[in-house]
Amino acid sequence: MKALIAELIQKADLSNDQAAKVAEVVKGFIGSRLPDALRGPVEAALTGEKVEDAVGQAKSLLGGLLK
Repeated sequence: MKALIAELIQKADLSNDQAAKVAEVVKGFIGSRLPDALRGPVEAALTGEKVEDAVGQAKSLLGGLLK
C-alpha cells in the first residue's frame, strides 16, 4: 500500500491523507469483487504482507483452475 500511496501522491497530486483514503477504497473495491480464495492473497500483496506467499498462493490457485 505504501507504493500505491506514494504513486497517488506523485501522479494524482494528492495529500498523504487523501492518498491513504483512496488506497483503502481501492483495496476494498478490489477485495469485494474477488472470490474468497483470491481475496486474502491479493489483499496481502496490496498491504505488503507476505507478498511472496500471496503470489505463490495465487499462482497455485490459478494453476489449479486452468488444468
